[in-house]
Amino acid sequence: MIRFSILLPATVVMTGALAAPANATAADPRPITSPYVQAAADVSGSGALLRAKNVDWVRHVNTGRYCVNVSEQVNLAFSVVHVELPNSNRRSFSTTPNAVCGPDAVTVYTYDLNGSYVDNPFTVTVF
Repeated sequence: MIRFSILLPATVVMTGALAAPANATAADPRPITSPYVQAAADVSGSGALLRAKNVDWVRHVNTGRYCVNVSEQVNLAFSVVHVELPNSNRRSFSTTPNAVCGPDAVTVYTYDLNGSYVDNPFTVTVF
């Protein structure tokens, strides 16, 4: 019985860690209310989801690389994705379903004018 009670808390902690990305926060992001987009998100440079519409989570994969997972009701195959870096002279591009982020995610890359990946806040919209 002692051995069971020692392992149980460790198992609960490990199961909880697998349920969501490491940088997921307990607080829900503020909603985005826009009738003309299927999904949208405001994301901090560290990958925190600040505001969202039909976005489940964001994962900061590496410097300048982010995964933005959209809800299942959004069909990325028939969508247009737009990424904006507010107040920045940096650049970005995005790709949809790939091995890095999975089938229901937009991959966002942010980089400086020299082509080096850098962390940067961004807004992603799916039309």
